[in-house]
Order: sequence, then C-alpha cells, then structure tokens
Amino acid sequence: MISEWALLALVWLTVLGYAAYDLRRQRERLITQDLERLQGQTLAIEHNLVRQLEGVANALTGVRDELVQAGLQARADQLPARLKLLADAMPGVYALQVFDARGAVRASSRDDAIGSSFQTRAFIAPARASIDPRALYLSPPFQSATGHFTTVLARAIVDADDAFAGVVVAALDPDYFETVLRSAVYAQDARATMVHGDGTIIVSAPLQDATPGLNLNQPGSMFRRHVDARQPSSVQRGLLVGTGEHRLMAMRTIAPPHLRMDNALVVRVSRRTSDVLQPWRAEALLEALLLALGTATSAAWLFWHQHRRRLLERAAQAAAQAERESARRLEFGLRGADLGLWEWDLATDTVTPNAREMEMLGYEPRHEPLPAAFWRELMHPDDQPALEAVVREHLRGETPAYRIEHRFRHRDGRWIWVLDHAMVMERDAHGRPRRVVGTHLDISATKQSQLALETLNAQLETLSLTDGLTGVANRRQFDQALAVEWARGLRQRQPLALLMIDIDHFKRYNDQLGHPEGDACLRQVAQILSGCLRQPVERLMRYGGEEFAVLLADADAQAGARVAQRCEDAIAAAALPHPASPFAAVTVSIGVASRVPHPEGMPEELVHAADAALYQAKQAGRARVAVAPDAGLR
Repeated sequence: MISEWALLALVWLTVLGYAAYDLRRQRERLITQDLERLQGQTLAIEHNLVRQLEGVANALTGVRDELVQAGLQARADQLPARLKLLADAMPGVYALQVFDARGAVRASSRDDAIGSSFQTRAFIAPARASIDPRALYLSPPFQSATGHFTTVLARAIVDADDAFAGVVVAALDPDYFETVLRSAVYAQDARATMVHGDGTIIVSAPLQDATPGLNLNQPGSMFRRHVDARQPSSVQRGLLVGTGEHRLMAMRTIAPPHLRMDNALVVRVSRRTSDVLQPWRAEALLEALLLALGTATSAAWLFWHQHRRRLLERAAQAAAQAERESARRLEFGLRGADLGLWEWDLATDTVTPNAREMEMLGYEPRHEPLPAAFWRELMHPDDQPALEAVVREHLRGETPAYRIEHRFRHRDGRWIWVLDHAMVMERDAHGRPRRVVGTHLDISATKQSQLALETLNAQLETLSLTDGLTGVANRRQFDQALAVEWARGLRQRQPLALLMIDIDHFKRYNDQLGHPEGDACLRQVAQILSGCLRQPVERLMRYGGEEFAVLLADADAQAGARVAQRCEDAIAAAALPHPASPFAAVTVSIGVASRVPHPEGMPEELVHAADAALYQAKQAGRARVAVAPDAGLR
C-alpha cells in the first residue's frame, strides 16, 4: 500500500513538474510574442519618422541653398512667404525660421517670432562649432515661448568665405508626432514615446502618461541599457523610469546615416507586464485548480481502493459499515471541492449521483440510481457528438481517462457548463467496462469570463484599427491595407491607385478657431468624403493630422483621378466655412498616383508618388486634383 502511495506521489510530482515547466514555457512564449509585436510597432514608427526627417532635411537644405544663392544680405521680407509655404506643406513642422550668426531671428514662418533670440544656443552652438553644411543638428528638447515642448532640426548656413553665417531651423510639431505614436498603441496599457538621444522625453502617447522633459538616461534604466548596447534596436523587461511599473519594452534608435544627424532619436513602445500576462495567469489558475482536483480525486480513489481491500478481509457487516463511512468521507471531500460525483453502471445503464450532482442541476438530492437516458436528455445537442466520441474511445481502452467540457440543461431551463472528468473503474474478465466513475465541476462563471474576455479582445482589435477622432480607418489599418493590396496587385499584375487628400490651410483654421473646432472640421470632412466614396472598394483612411488616404484596387491613374474629382466636388458642395482661407470655405488638395506592383518595388513608392502629386496640387494653388507625372501602368 505504501508503494502505491509512493507511485501516486511520484506520478503527481512528475505531472506537477511538467505543468510548471509548461506554464513557464507558455509565459516566456507569450512575453516573446508581445516583445516581437512591440518591436514591429517601433519599426513602423521608424519608417514614418525617417520619411518626416528626410522631408524636413530637404526643406532646410532648399531654404539654405536659396538664401545663399540669393546672397546672404537679401532682404528678410523675401523669406517669410517661402517659409510659410513649406511649413504648411509639412504636417510635422510647427515653424520654419532663419537665424543669423548672432542668434537673432532673421525670418520666420510665424509672425510672432520675428526679432526674437530666445532658446538659440541649443541648436546654434553645435552648428557654429562644427560649421558642417551637410550635418543635420537635432537640439535637446526645450519649452518654446509659445508653451510647446519641442525640439528643432537645423542646418548651418555658410557664407562664401566658409564662415558661419547662421542656421535655418525647423521646429517639430509635438501634436503631429503624438498622433504618429498613437498609431502604434494597440492595447489599452500600451505606451509609445519619442525620446531625444540624451534621454529626454519629447512626446508620448497617450500624452498624459509621460512628462515631456523627463530624462530617462538614469543608471540601470532600460534606456541606458539600450544606449550602452549600441544596437539599432532592443527588447527589454524592467521598471519604467518615473512610474516604477514593470513593463515589456522595444526601443529603436533612429539616426539615418545619410542625414548625418548629430543626435539620434529613440522611439520606444511598451506594455505593462501584468496586463500582457493576464490571460496566462487565468490559464495557470485554472490549470492549478484542475491539477489540485485531479490530485484530490486520484488520492481519494487510491484511499478508497486500499480501504476496500481491507474491508474485503473483514466480516460482511464490518465491511458494509466501513464502506458507508468511506462513502460519507468521499462525499464530504467532494462537497469541499464543489464537485458532483456520479457512477455509471453499464450493465443496468443507470447512473447514481451524489447530492451535489443533483443540486448542481437544480434537483432534490437522490440516492437511488437514475436511468442514463435521463442524463442524456439534459445534454446540449451541440455537445453530444464530441462527448459520445471521447466516451467511446475511453470505454474501448484507448485512453486512461477522459476530460471534456460540455453543457447540461438546468432545471430552470438555463444551460450550465461543466468540466466532466471520468474513467473506467471496473472491467470484467474479458476487459469489458462494467463501472465508470466521474466528477462534474460547474465552470459556468469561468466560461462567461472567458467569453467576455474574447468579446473585449475583439472590441479592442477593432478600436486599434479605427481613428478615435473621425471614426474612419486609422494609419495602422492603412499600412495593413496597403501591404495586402500591394501583394494582391503583385500576384495579379493589376494596378493600385492611391489618393492623398490634405485639408488646405488647416493650420490657419486651428490657429483662428481653436483645436476643438479643428477636430469638428476633421470629423465633418471625414463624413463628407466617406459619403461620396463607394464602400467597400473605395475606403477612406486617416493618414495623419489633416491628411486622409483612399486606396483603389485594380484602378489606374485615370480611375483614381475620377474618384479624386468626386471627393473634391463633394467638399466644395458642402461649403464648410473657413474664415482663414482665401477661398472662405474648407477645400482640399488631392494627389493621385497609380502603380502596377512589381517584385523590385515597395509600397512606399506609391505613397511617395501620391505625396509628390499632393505637393504639386498645393503648389498650383490648392483646392484641386493633381496626378503624379509618372502615374499609370509600369
């Protein structure tokens, strides 16, 4: 008997050891999967930021070169119009300014900055020290006179004698980059941050969860470990500076070599570790409960089996009394575990339940056997085939036991979920089963929680693909749709068209009427554009800021232009007031491009072509449609 208990203990220790190993492996796999997803989000942000940095760098170079060609002594009033035009065309730029060698503002896209000389050392001193016209200087973050916490990009101006003559500067718009970061926030607990290379937070999404200006470059911090590793990307686990939360984090250093930046940008996307592991904890708790129940059941069975052998050696009366006592103890143990016990006699096809089994189904306790047909009638019709299959396999001896979840109809008519675990307890001399004993555990609450969690996850997935302001598809869904349609076009050799739609003079709209009115305008424009598109083949997506995009599968440039003109006409017909626009109404500029995907190409070339066409439309006076010169079949 002792050897049987030793064997049972060895078996359960083995099971528990494997369960612990498997749970740990599942935990690590779950963490690894989320770290990979976080890393993918940082890569998506990097693609967007590099494109913005390249655009700003090119704009700064163009302004600097025009200024040098015109002569450094050119009148300052010749520059603001050019700077304003460039600033309006770049949604990620708050202001463009030209400083002279002394640090005074010579020209600016913003009238309120003329003549100022505040906060200049951060980006003038490095340019004056190195005088490298090819370098792109990234200043440490600072709070500007307008109250914005931002950073700037600058290029040095060099006169004909190769002497330092000033800098041309672009102040980055934190609101735009907060929108870019928000596109990477795919879960409620996820956070995305853009950090200066020295460790100072520039902007975060959600904005209220991180303090701009907080320095993350602390000893032992995840930021310090990332920087010390000198790798372009890293994934880490640890405590978050400022909050002390334990989080999973992916970080990526952004410093394209061709831009020759003196400081790098670092983006990081993280999730709270406890939220990532929440499903795993629920599964671990359930598995622990099942293991505990299995241990208790097997121990009870072994106890009963050994006790039964002892009872057989005694007199009939003593054996009957001992058996009743054993049954009473087993019932007590099962009640403590909230288990219903049942015994199936295959010879008579009857089932004898204990009191808890009957109470679980809403019936008065009974001690006499009931026909097995009574239990079959209570089973849910959808669950019967699977249950009968596992029972047949077990009765044939193909499995040592069976465990399955299914539904029973309660006496009041509702369905309850039970965990059914049973095994053959007795066979005849020919190996045919004679008696089966099993337990039922009411797991309805667990099932409801599981279904609620699945519903919530589905809702969160939908929200992660929808722009919270306008209700249309967001940038993340645009990137996914572009990749899918590009791959389909590559397989089928069909053209793919893209419309890039930008609201004209939207920054002026916000400056004059305020951001709440600007948000309302964005929603109205999104509603008008959605109404004039033919869903689902023509789908509106918010690209970022005041810019929208429409993907058209199997469409050439002419088809794209027709759809664009339809959108242009719908906005014009709406006649939304815009007091700060020369048109006195809200208008849009639309760039159209079309490509036939090819193996050597990338989806970004379609985006770049549509961007170029959009820029052409704005250069031509706005409120119009422009088609990319190289659009069409390739």
